[in-house]
Amino acid sequence: MIDTPNQIPLKLLSWRASMTIRPLTWILLGPVLVLLLLGNAFGAAWENPPPGQPNQMQSRVDYDPKLTDPFFTSNEWSYPWYIIKHGDGHFEDTTSDKRPDKEPPHLKHTAKCFSTSYGSKHLVRFCAARFLGENMIDLFIHEKNPAFRDALRVRIRNGMFTSQYWTRYVAGPIDLIWTTKRQKLTLDKKEYRKGDVIKGRIDFECVQEITDPEYVEEHGRGLTTIKVNGVFKTIVE
Repeated sequence: MIDTPNQIPLKLLSWRASMTIRPLTWILLGPVLVLLLLGNAFGAAWENPPPGQPNQMQSRVDYDPKLTDPFFTSNEWSYPWYIIKHGDGHFEDTTSDKRPDKEPPHLKHTAKCFSTSYGSKHLVRFCAARFLGENMIDLFIHEKNPAFRDALRVRIRNGMFTSQYWTRYVAGPIDLIWTTKRQKLTLDKKEYRKGDVIKGRIDFECVQEITDPEYVEEHGRGLTTIKVNGVFKTIVE
């Protein structure tokens, strides 16, 4: 069960676009259908959050050279989200009418985190890391499943870090900001270079807020708590 359900107030889209009031599950069907049409083009790492996000809190990184978790030695993977494997063994590409002749690629899971966004607890399975200079690394923890478009950027600078969460909506004029309220990051060592393996654990919490002045005046800020926690292991680019 989730501690705090994440559901955008039901009147949001009807107020902005004169649409029928629907729960978040139905609101998300529009973005999912758009993503199905886009194929695999949507989902690359190193995206940017929506403009207008607040300055986030800064915290000190913890280090644990003995950091362990079963995930670090696992080999978890999945097919791309648009691939379905049928009972008779054949594969279906849901973005086209073609049936793949070969087995689709295996996407290695580089994170095993859990998010409470979109009103249900779910996995966030991917993490990328890039080296930006001495003692400077960016992490991008994200989910490629179009039903859950979590994104969490962690910027590490000289032993300190900031976090910026967002959800990657495709449709709907929804003005949102995310403010970090609690964060803890543990890494297995202090220094990394390109090609190194980086392992860590994240415990993060933010508040999602609707910012459109007219909506806030009529309905309130629609505050929602989102939590992301778990582990990651990836190669520094």
